[in-house]
Amino acid sequence: MKILIIGAGIGGASAGIALQRLGHDVVIYDKMRENKPVGAALSLWSNGVKVLNWLGLAEEVAALGGRMDDMAYYEGVSGEVMCRFSLEPVTTLTGQRPYPVARADLQGLLMETFGRDRIHLSSTATAIEDDGETVTVTFADGSTDTADMVIGADGARSFVRDYVTGGGIEREYSGYTNFNGLVPANEAIGPV
Repeated sequence: MKILIIGAGIGGASAGIALQRLGHDVVIYDKMRENKPVGAALSLWSNGVKVLNWLGLAEEVAALGGRMDDMAYYEGVSGEVMCRFSLEPVTTLTGQRPYPVARADLQGLLMETFGRDRIHLSSTATAIEDDGETVTVTFADGSTDTADMVIGADGARSFVRDYVTGGGIEREYSGYTNFNGLVPANEAIGPV
């Protein structure tokens, strides 16, 4: 089966690798021009690491990941510790350590593993036609590709989702903001 994935991010590239492993002909398209750092870091929890292990990336992901033994939340103004807990129960229960990773590094690894020759960047999907047997995607440059299936992994402002739902799904502020970042280990901030 030929499958087009719209979106070369972590979800799209992971799905592409998995589908290739299952024997499908997969091509990925993304509107980005190049993989640049977006965001700072991700916490890959044990279940996600196990999926990446199944994709054949156990050693690579372990090498990208840092050590994450504890987690803490601090009040932003006062610096007061709101809660702190060990991740050892998670590791013991699942048999897999969680890892913090830089988003761009993980995405680059996934894109490389999938095969950069099968990823078409600077390709913005502008139309989808489904005749019940095949699906054809048209891109901003006028090119098209046809497949048996299209998977939308094109993010928060998904063109594919809007095609499926008819549009109108708006993002709403959830009432909180999360800041992520990478800092050198420092006892003043947390255990080294």
